[in-house]
Amino acid sequence: MAFFDELPGPEREAVPPHQPWDLPQAEFPGVVPGSTLLLGQSGQAAVAITGILAYPTGFEIFLTGRIRRPMADGAELPPPPRQRPPGRRLRFGMQLPDGTKVLGEHGHGPGHGTEPDGPILRAFMAGGGPHTELSRWWAWPLPPAGPLEFVCEWLVFGISETRATIDGQLIRDAASRGIRPWPDDPS
Repeated sequence: MAFFDELPGPEREAVPPHQPWDLPQAEFPGVVPGSTLLLGQSGQAAVAITGILAYPTGFEIFLTGRIRRPMADGAELPPPPRQRPPGRRLRFGMQLPDGTKVLGEHGHGPGHGTEPDGPILRAFMAGGGPHTELSRWWAWPLPPAGPLEFVCEWLVFGISETRATIDGQLIRDAASRGIRPWPDDPS
C-alpha cells in the first residue's frame, strides 16, 4: 500500500463562477506592442509599465517599481517597500479617453461577484524584493480608442503624480490577436 492511499484526498474548493469582468482563465492574450512605458522617476525610485496583455474583455498591466540602492557615499534612502509606513504605497490609476478616472484597488474591491458600476482596475498579483516592486493589474473593460493615460504616485520615494499615455486602440488591436484554445469554454 502506498503512503498516500490511507489518507483522505484533499477537499475540493468551490470555484466561483467566472464573470465577464474577471480575468479570462481559458484563453491566451494578445501582446500589446511597444516599449517599456516610464511612468515616474525620482532620485530614489522609478516606476514603469513593463507589459500589457489584452483579452476580448479587458487587459492586464505589468507594473514595475525599482528602488535605487543606497549610494556609495552612504546617503540615506527611505526604507525598502516591505518596511514602508501604511498608506504610503505606490498609487496607480488610469484616465480613459472620455475623462473617466479609474483608481487602482488592491484585492477584489466591494461587490465582487456583482457587475461593477463602471470600469475597474484591480491588482491581482504582487511581489518583489528590497529594491523591486512588481504587480499585475486587471483592467475591465477594454478601453476605447484614443489617449489612455496611466497615472502613478509614490510619494515615499519622491514621485509625485505623473502620467504616461498610449492609444487605447493598440490594446483593442492586441485583444483581437489572442488565442482561445477551447472556444466553447465561457471563461
